Amino acid sequence: MFGIDRTPNSVEHMLVDPLQRARNALDALTSAVGSLGLAVRPGEVDASPNQDLAVVFPDGREVGLQVKTVALITADSVPGLLRRWSTSETEGGRVVVADRITAEARTSLNQAGWGWLDLRGHLRLTGPGLFIDSDVPVLVGPETDRQGIIGRVGIELAALLLLDPARRIGVRAAAAALSRAPSSISEAFAALRGAGLVDEDNKPALPALFWELAKHWKPVSCDVASVPIPGGRDNAALRLGMDDVESTVGWALTDTVGAAAYGAPVSIRADHPPDFYVPDQGTLRRSVQLLGTATTATMRASRVRIAPVSLVCSRRIDAAGWAAEEWPLANPLFVALDLAQDPGRGKEILDGWTPGRVGIRVW
Repeated sequence: MFGIDRTPNSVEHMLVDPLQRARNALDALTSAVGSLGLAVRPGEVDASPNQDLAVVFPDGREVGLQVKTVALITADSVPGLLRRWSTSETEGGRVVVADRITAEARTSLNQAGWGWLDLRGHLRLTGPGLFIDSDVPVLVGPETDRQGIIGRVGIELAALLLLDPARRIGVRAAAAALSRAPSSISEAFAALRGAGLVDEDNKPALPALFWELAKHWKPVSCDVASVPIPGGRDNAALRLGMDDVESTVGWALTDTVGAAAYGAPVSIRADHPPDFYVPDQGTLRRSVQLLGTATTATMRASRVRIAPVSLVCSRRIDAAGWAAEEWPLANPLFVALDLAQDPGRGKEILDGWTPGRVGIRVW
């Protein structure tokens, strides 16, 4: 399904594992789409043949993408590449990820109806109901040293490390915790180490790793017109997860209201709209259907967000015994990452907040 061109004119570095190149390309495309505020989910082979990823819109609509990757695309190489790639059919869009795409090649791809991601910093996607043509953050190619938080795996690994910064966690343990391949975790660790965000024992550099993760923390969200009632008839459909909070997956209260429950120095009204993390796109879609869409700011009763990492909704905090809050809370780490998105007010709150009963200050 995923296409990797191995012809000489691709000038692909001979030392790069083709499967690793494919993973790098998917991670790069995921990051590029995420930087524009949209979510991406992996393709489901049984449901969508020849689709490697799907772009997910806040209203639940999805556009599948077939992804190819080469190192270099020039005007001369485009015709041959398109002939080789035209043998497979797809109902969605097509996109090629490359370290460099010349201006003439970009024009040829546009005319052929292909989307493309030039890792030097530009994304163009087309498909049914989809058109994106935008600059995106520069992404280094797989042949060069990659440093920092790279792709979804890098985000997941950074979050895992920050949840327990004193613990030394190895590659295999991290891979098991995140359900990722050890090779992907090893690469992510190397990128963090190269940027000085973890030490030789894989322990996080604080607070540098937190603030770097905050730059990549871009959850997809939707305002809704009502708040679900714990114990109500829609609990199962919405996957609230109100029973056995700390051992199940479900909704997690976050941002300002969550910070207030933890005793952070925030001042809010009693009717301040809560923000919730939900486990996945399907839950977000059902939330909009059952709770109604808030079309104006005054209609917003709450906001639901797709958790950027599964740890948000699988490692919730039950505060019923020590706080006047019936909702399960997101870990202080994730609440702090949300607050950090406001460079003024959020930074001020974080400066004055050290978690007490639960969590560790890593900011």
